[in-house]
Amino acid sequence: MTRDEILREVKNVLFGTAEGQEFRDAQLKLYIEEVISFMMRAGVSEEVALSPSSVVTIAIGVNDLWNYSSGDSRLSPYFMQRVTQLKL
Repeated sequence: MTRDEILREVKNVLFGTAEGQEFRDAQLKLYIEEVISFMMRAGVSEEVALSPSSVVTIAIGVNDLWNYSSGDSRLSPYFMQRVTQLKL
């Protein structure tokens, strides 16, 4: 998938639509890149990280980072489990 396709699908997962959410694109792209980088550094291949099977995992990671409190950023246990599964 392209980065734009991933962005569209992440918006669908998070907001129920990709329409009318363009004002969030810059921020979402930063979070998406952070999550994809995390996944690849954890051992997920680039092919898998950029595949449709990773979209919901990426969206969960973005949501985890989006909803952090100052000094309290965490990735959820489910996100971590999915990254482990995608790595294998």
